Amino acid sequence: MVSAMDRLKDINIFSFQVFVLVYESLNSLSVAQTLNVPASKISRCLNSLRHALDDPLFYRKQYGFEPSEMATRIYPEMKKILELAGQACSVDQDENNRLKQELTIACPTGLCVKLSRRLQEQAREHGQHFTFIVKPINHHVDNEIQHGNVDVAISFESSHSEGVKSEFVTKGTGLYVVGNHRHPLWQRSPQPQLKEIIDYPFIVADCPAFNDRIDPLEVYANDIDRHLDVEVKVSGLTELADQLESTSSLTFVGQKYAAEFLNRMSDLEVRRLPQDQFELLHQRMGVPSYYLLSPPRGRNLPDWLLPAMSEFITSSVVLTEPGDKE
Repeated sequence: MVSAMDRLKDINIFSFQVFVLVYESLNSLSVAQTLNVPASKISRCLNSLRHALDDPLFYRKQYGFEPSEMATRIYPEMKKILELAGQACSVDQDENNRLKQELTIACPTGLCVKLSRRLQEQAREHGQHFTFIVKPINHHVDNEIQHGNVDVAISFESSHSEGVKSEFVTKGTGLYVVGNHRHPLWQRSPQPQLKEIIDYPFIVADCPAFNDRIDPLEVYANDIDRHLDVEVKVSGLTELADQLESTSSLTFVGQKYAAEFLNRMSDLEVRRLPQDQFELLHQRMGVPSYYLLSPPRGRNLPDWLLPAMSEFITSSVVLTEPGDKE
């Protein structure tokens, strides 16, 4: 009889990394986007682990995964294996190479696009190398920073937790409206209006600590005695695109690079929300603020990292004057 250990001999560290990230995000498509690999590769890694451990590990639900009992039991051990592998790679390196490690960054989904590539370019300019793991932010990010599981986070709120430093970066200055390119909204007006948008189902792109309880468009609709039909809340950009392509829903995106990513999809239309409508939308709830959260003493972070992330955030959310279409 072939033992589990015999079957595990063909499993590599990357498969362990895939398992840990899927367990933490419960979304295989966002993991594929984070690791910059095809979704099929994520599926192959999970299938190899399922075969080796003789367990489904994750059950597919309507909008993500649910871990099995075994997945919950082995997750801490898988995490330790990844940490030990990282430590083994740093043995006998000098001070500069000691920084040659993985850096985990948690951020809103809309800021995941292009972030790791921009940081890799900055690292090369400084003669350094890092593996950047970019994952969606959650409500426990303070605790993750305190325990060293996250190195830097981009958040919509500051932190008052001990062992976490907060730095205000900027405020968002605009929004994009996104929907199927055949959506009737585009025929009504070249510049979308809020009163027209709330005539249609809406998908909320979930942003922890900003719109996770109520979205600004819901507040606006309530103020004018209208009802907003929130069809679904999603946390991943690929999941958002899939929903938009196959439904008559609309959504808002507040980050330029995320909007560019969606605009490259042939079935989607992306337009800037007129500035007067943006200001009307945020009359009561306010515009999103962006903060960098990090350990107080940097925990061996390179000196250029936080300034580079601040510059990236600003370039993504401080938008130029809108045109009819992006």
